[in-house]
Amino acid sequence: MDAENSTTGVAILTPKKPKRRARLSKVASARDTIHGFGHETDIAFGLTMGQFSLLDLIEATLGITGPADVLISTWSAGFYDVERAEQFRSDGRMLSCRFIMDSSDKRGQAKGADVASLFGSDSIRTTRTHAKFVVVSNQDWSVVIQSSMNLNLNPRSEQFSMSDDPETAAFILSMAASLWSELPEGATYDRTAPTFPG
Repeated sequence: MDAENSTTGVAILTPKKPKRRARLSKVASARDTIHGFGHETDIAFGLTMGQFSLLDLIEATLGITGPADVLISTWSAGFYDVERAEQFRSDGRMLSCRFIMDSSDKRGQAKGADVASLFGSDSIRTTRTHAKFVVVSNQDWSVVIQSSMNLNLNPRSEQFSMSDDPETAAFILSMAASLWSELPEGATYDRTAPTFPG
């Protein structure tokens, strides 16, 4: 894995996998849309018509990986979706769940404090972010999902990609570890961007 780091951003460069798929999903569920995803098959580009959410995609992924630790970065989250994610944790599909969320309030959306009340204050870091990505990891899987979707149903076209990519997952998890060490736990309203120390 090559990482390019500058004051303007970070990029991960990896070799292409031999089996890559593009999917256009007009009516299918998240589970049907990612059917065939596996260790050797990426979904290079998926386009939905808004019929499922990022949380639906996480649930479908957990159906493939089995119980896993989940890291979610989202700009906004619906109350229903946060409560549903907690149900995944309660029933054992999620071994743990951590959130990186934007620190501003969104009308009608769950706040960082709502997430902290369900998952615990150390499960969330709030900062100035618009990034949407997920890592679903356990002993056998390191799934990275990149998406335009937030953690709530949005009836608009959305795109996503996903791969079982241990190197990129490790990079993202190390970035999250840096956030967890830099930022205070729980819901803060700090609008500064993180510096990712180290």
